[in-house]
Amino acid sequence: MATEHEQKLRDYLKRATTELHKATERLKDLEHRAHEPIAIVGMGCRFPGGASSPEELWDLVAAEVDAVSPFPVDRGWDVAGLYDPDPDAAGRAYVREGGFLHDAGEFDAGFFGISPREALAMDPQQRLLLETSWEALERAGIDPHALRGTRTGVYMGAWNGGYADGIPQPSAELEAQLLTGGVVSFTSGRVSYLLGLEGPAVTVDTACSSSLVALHLAVRALRSGECDLALAGGATVMSTPDVFVRFSRQRGVAADGRCKAFSASADGFGPAEGVGVLAVERLSDAVRHGRRVLAVVRGSAVNQDGASNGLTAPSGRAQSRLIRRALGDARLGVGDVDVVEAHGTGTRLGDPIEAQALLATYGQRDGGRPLWLGSLKSNVGHTQAAAGVAGVIKMVMAMRHGVLPRTLHVDAPTAEVDWSAGAVALLTEQEPWPEVGRPRRAAVSSFGVSGTNAHVVVEEAPVPVEGEAGAGVSLAVVPVVVSGRSVGVVRELAGRVRGVVGAGGLVDVGWSSVVSRSVFEHRAVVLAGDGGELDAGLGALAGGGGVSSGVVSGVVSVGGGRSVFVFPGQGTQWVGMAVRLWAESAVFAESMARCEAVFAGLVEWRLSEVLGDEAALGRVEVVQPVSFAVMVSLAELWRSLGVVPDAVVGHSQGEIAAAVVAGGLSLEDGARVVVLRARLIGRVLAGRGGMASVALPVAVVEERLVGWAGSLGVAVVNGPSATVVAGDTEAVERFVAGCGAEGVRARRLPVDYASHSVHVEALGGELEEVLAGIRPRTGEIPFYSTVEAAVVDTASLDAGYWLRNLRRPVRFQETVERLLGDGFGVFVEAGAHPVLTGAVQETAESVGRQVCAVGSLRRGEGGLRRFLTSVAEAFVQGVDVSWPALFEGTGARTVDLPTYPFQRRRYWLESSPSTAVTGTAAASGIESWRYRVAWKGLSLRESVRLDGRWLLVVPEHLDADATRVAHDVEQALTTHGATVSRLTVDATATDRADLSARLTTTAAEEQEPLVGILSLLGTDERRHPDHPGVDRATAATMLLAQACADLDVDVARGVEPKLWVVTLGAVAVSPAERPSSAGAQVWGLGRCAALELPTRWGGMVDLPRVARDAGRQGRQLVRVLSETCAEDQVALRASGAYGRRLLPASSTSASARREAKGGYQPRGTVLVTGGTGSLGGHLARWLARNGAEHIILAGRRGVDAPGAAELSAEIKELGAEVTVAACDVADRDALRVLLDTLPARQPLTAVFHAAGVPHSAPLAETDVAGLAAVLSGKVVGARHLHDLTREKELDAFVLYASGAGVWGSGGQSAYGAANAALDALAEQRRAEGLTATSVSWGLWDGGGMAGEQGEEFLTALGLRPMEPESAVAALGEALDRGDTCVSVVDVDWSRFAQSFTAFRPSPLIGELPGVRTAPDGTTGGSSEDLPGGVRPGGAADQGVLARLAGATGDDRREILLDLVRRHAAAVLGHPGPQHIESDAGFRTLGFSSVTAVELANKLGAAVGTKIPATFAFDHPNARAAAARLDVLLAVPSDAAAQEAEIRQALQNVPLARLRAAGLLDGLLELAGPGAESGGRDDLPGDEPHRGGATPDEESAPAEVDGLDAEALVDLVLNQSDS
Repeated sequence: MATEHEQKLRDYLKRATTELHKATERLKDLEHRAHEPIAIVGMGCRFPGGASSPEELWDLVAAEVDAVSPFPVDRGWDVAGLYDPDPDAAGRAYVREGGFLHDAGEFDAGFFGISPREALAMDPQQRLLLETSWEALERAGIDPHALRGTRTGVYMGAWNGGYADGIPQPSAELEAQLLTGGVVSFTSGRVSYLLGLEGPAVTVDTACSSSLVALHLAVRALRSGECDLALAGGATVMSTPDVFVRFSRQRGVAADGRCKAFSASADGFGPAEGVGVLAVERLSDAVRHGRRVLAVVRGSAVNQDGASNGLTAPSGRAQSRLIRRALGDARLGVGDVDVVEAHGTGTRLGDPIEAQALLATYGQRDGGRPLWLGSLKSNVGHTQAAAGVAGVIKMVMAMRHGVLPRTLHVDAPTAEVDWSAGAVALLTEQEPWPEVGRPRRAAVSSFGVSGTNAHVVVEEAPVPVEGEAGAGVSLAVVPVVVSGRSVGVVRELAGRVRGVVGAGGLVDVGWSSVVSRSVFEHRAVVLAGDGGELDAGLGALAGGGGVSSGVVSGVVSVGGGRSVFVFPGQGTQWVGMAVRLWAESAVFAESMARCEAVFAGLVEWRLSEVLGDEAALGRVEVVQPVSFAVMVSLAELWRSLGVVPDAVVGHSQGEIAAAVVAGGLSLEDGARVVVLRARLIGRVLAGRGGMASVALPVAVVEERLVGWAGSLGVAVVNGPSATVVAGDTEAVERFVAGCGAEGVRARRLPVDYASHSVHVEALGGELEEVLAGIRPRTGEIPFYSTVEAAVVDTASLDAGYWLRNLRRPVRFQETVERLLGDGFGVFVEAGAHPVLTGAVQETAESVGRQVCAVGSLRRGEGGLRRFLTSVAEAFVQGVDVSWPALFEGTGARTVDLPTYPFQRRRYWLESSPSTAVTGTAAASGIESWRYRVAWKGLSLRESVRLDGRWLLVVPEHLDADATRVAHDVEQALTTHGATVSRLTVDATATDRADLSARLTTTAAEEQEPLVGILSLLGTDERRHPDHPGVDRATAATMLLAQACADLDVDVARGVEPKLWVVTLGAVAVSPAERPSSAGAQVWGLGRCAALELPTRWGGMVDLPRVARDAGRQGRQLVRVLSETCAEDQVALRASGAYGRRLLPASSTSASARREAKGGYQPRGTVLVTGGTGSLGGHLARWLARNGAEHIILAGRRGVDAPGAAELSAEIKELGAEVTVAACDVADRDALRVLLDTLPARQPLTAVFHAAGVPHSAPLAETDVAGLAAVLSGKVVGARHLHDLTREKELDAFVLYASGAGVWGSGGQSAYGAANAALDALAEQRRAEGLTATSVSWGLWDGGGMAGEQGEEFLTALGLRPMEPESAVAALGEALDRGDTCVSVVDVDWSRFAQSFTAFRPSPLIGELPGVRTAPDGTTGGSSEDLPGGVRPGGAADQGVLARLAGATGDDRREILLDLVRRHAAAVLGHPGPQHIESDAGFRTLGFSSVTAVELANKLGAAVGTKIPATFAFDHPNARAAAARLDVLLAVPSDAAAQEAEIRQALQNVPLARLRAAGLLDGLLELAGPGAESGGRDDLPGDEPHRGGATPDEESAPAEVDGLDAEALVDLVLNQSDS
């Protein structure tokens, strides 16, 4: 008993131990999963400064770039009226800059299958997250399309950016779209929906911590198994300025818009925008999938401030607890983290609390190394919901580079923190990130303003386990796949790939192109054996030609079509066929080896030996088995690449291979059939007959064969005009000769026997006997028999079938027709040379079908290259190919390739600001005269290339800065493909003739033509020694422009090189910038030169005086110079590229503020230069009327000026003292004397500089002396006034400028330069804190500098004269508002633009009312407004019905196709039918249930019949829809036929003949009285008659004569119908 008891106890202990072990292992597994590191495998982003990728963000941070920029000018914000330095000004902000995504409105809607209308209603945050999510996946090496249906989660931080707020009375269609476009929850749901992801989709709104909380949730979901992959991130786009306004009330924003994290100068945060997305998965999965791990998330935590000092006040205790929890989750201590990417917004309250929490945790560490502390917000601003993910991306990139970047704007650490309380150090300088024997680690903090905090610990990626480098099999040729939604995308992407191919091996690039990128309709495959071949192929593709032996390109035409393997008969063989493929493809070699093995007991030769034996291949008993092996092995190779047949068809002996591939015969049985049958053919039939092909239909051939019975017959019918005859040798020869004599193409085939003829009967019994042992079976793949022209069960392929196969005619055409009827659209000929693809295509064309028909190898091309070329030909037409299978065993690795080049268009809902205006401005209409220059952020196309030779023109004696600029510019040009020559110019020692001669010599001296001239002469701002009032930059630029105009096109080899001018700091993009006078003059001159030299002038590019990142700036410059950029006035800054724009400056808010605060009030002494002139006189009267006590009228002639005495008397009558002084303000000493003599009791309070020299002369006729004369009065005098009054406390300093300096004026280049300098002076004064207003005037009535002839000319251009009283009221308005630079002009912009842009486009004025034409995709109007004024149900649609009545067949379908495309474009919001491809799927185009119903309704109204609501979903594309409409509208009635006949007849009768026959009056009478009244509104060329006047009756015939025949017929029939 004791023994039994002990045994039970032992058994129990064993079980308990086993269970305990299992439980322990389960606990370990759960513990591991609960803390498993999460791999970051991909990142995508958009941040201020043009950072559109993680690499660009890193470049920006590493270069210490300040990416803060002025408010955007293209969002409908009242930018001018928004600013008020008073923090208590309601509705205003005391900040004018922030961190902006200036291309936030840009989106590739078509890529995601979203209609323009829907895109317009989508919050830009949704749009940007779609694009960055796609990019994050591509950068992870994941094909986004491959994730459809997977457990991939989406966790996005976002909040309401106000995009849809304030839209007045949206249309019903827009309201429907705004639900999904504007609700924040759709931010994540949209990504999941469009990518087909079925994991959790969660939108997080915890304010500033949203994206980091989203990452925390994604980490938890991955660890718990809720999803296997996740996209985590966040987005913020400030669609309205509310953040700036509301935080201004709280004094929470920094006055300069910059975050000064932990700095003593911190004064608030700088609001910013951004988008960031991470692709994350469990580390174990990432390693298993072979992903490149960028970093890992070790731990994370989220908590809440709770009841802190205030709802928006942070809690230090909560932050400390949060840090400890995150470290606990990561299983790390405080000393295990090297750096913290802080929340660090730069607020006086928040930063000290955060620093103290860090000191209390991470600061309590051993080891002597401090915790480094930094903040990305110092570079880009506070990106709010995207701030956390931005910090993660920054730190991941920092780890990978081993560098800790500097935090900007820290003059000294804040004194609000006791930094000695722990080991924490601010990154006030860039520091190396050393290796310390463990992975680098960083922590990232985000604290939401609502109290939700997040902290994440990120660790350096583990070192990947290296595989056996070079151990993989090699590929003789590598396919690199490039695809996109359009041909243009393919070209652009090819160019981008070309730029990075050096980053990885050829096999790696090919592998990455097929595993990490989705495939689209437009496709190209570059087949390359080495890097040079790949570069050449990509270059050909990028160039647009695509003509290269290694490039296959096309567009999907048979997508999703079922495929057929076609196996040819004899005739495809050639000596050496497939020998190279055997050596280059393991799959093919293995199959051929299997065939050789099954042949072993049947033949005396070896397959590997006879492929190159010409004599052997000449014997039927060899060639047929060899061809069989090649066909079977080619089929196997196709299948290995994922091209699996849905059916097979064989031609004659090809049916044997077809049966094997279908599974109807074993390989052994197939070998027996082909070997034994071929042996019989060689022994019994060879030498007795022949065969011949003839290019005639079978019916015609059969007629010709009458009389040849028994000796010749039809053997094969390949296609509609491809027939083969077989029979006696002599009969074949005579038949071929007879055809030749009649011009019929016929040729003898290279065989000496007659298959498929009566000759075969000689071996019938013996063949059935030798094949009796085969065992056919039912195959897995349908077998289309060319013996029966039908599908047959392969179990019936016995010996009798193979006899019939040899005896009966090959009914190939019938069989192909059957396949086509059964829906097969892809035909792959598996043979050594294609002999049947042409017949397949001809048969398909005969029944109106489009197919993909490709071969495999070709005669003389028997290697892997030719095979992959055939695969590529099928692939580009839409056949699915599993390219990755080709790379098995190669050891290929995923490398970074360029992401998809989205083809963006702008979508932005414009809110309608109030049109109410107040005060005298409204009464006079001057509100509409006000315009200002603004700088619009540009989205420059990436990856551009400059071809050809460029001339770099540099000034003599460059200083250090200019030398650096010249070097950087030249390097940028050469790096991007240009050949660069240099020309050095001394502006003081050259003239036009000399420079023209040198330019001509330079243009002619090289073989390569000069395509561009880039001038750096505008950077030399030194004074001209002979003309002190002129700088060298302006003088030299003028001379160079003249020399370019002189350049003979023949000398330039037919090319007109364009002149581009570079300046340094010439323009002020932001309020803090101080433009240079010299540079401004160059720009003013250049704007005029562009009008006089439209084909020779390129444009102007302004660079910052200090470039943080020369490489980035160089790339931007090249993008501007490239033909892909339409801008010609561009400023490049650290924050991005900006295009100059002229915009309305009206601001109702500013008017209201002026009334509340009071405006400019003249007082004391006011100096008016040019005071005795016409404009000065109007100004002086206005000053006197409004309170000036003493007015000094200064002019060259003083009291001797015409009208001076009368003007003085007027001013005195108005109650002011007046002094008329003879003083030329260009004379500094004279001006000083005048100012020094002012009485102390009436100090100078204002200066109005209205003096100037009118100047109109063509650029070609202006010399440096003339330039100096113009600049003297305008610019030199203004500069003296500035210098001599800058110490005085002036209320106003006003400069009278001209529109010539703002938009340019032909023939006024010097005048334009002078006036541009005045604007620059005003901006300089403002930057120095001095008052200044420059007014660029339009045309004054009855005075000014235009003169009578000039006034007539300007009026003809569209400028309207302004009444002087209204003009000076506009001046008062400008002073009241505190304008720095404003244009005041009354102009008809649409009329002005016609002449202004006649010879070159002008983006400058392109967005003005009356000029702006809605860019593609931005229209938000009613879908009733179709392009070209066409409206459904109107006269145009009656015309469509009339055209249909007279059309038949293809013409009718084309009319209907155009109708469908036009209405589909209108419904979706496209500007025209060109955006609707005929074969593009309606769903792909973005049709929803709402727009589908709308399309049906509009088509129904257009054609006058009921169209089903599901029409767009019942018919896949526009072409199919048009075909269905054709059926619906078919009217077989006699009446319709008769009408069509009458219409056709009338169209062919000249009007003169109708009149001569006395029929014209009758036709007009039938048309009704409107025909003669001229009151029709639907006739071409008609003008409506006003005032009820009736035209002369004699005009009716003349009017009718103006109609074409179709319009006349439409007129008569339409009127008769009514």
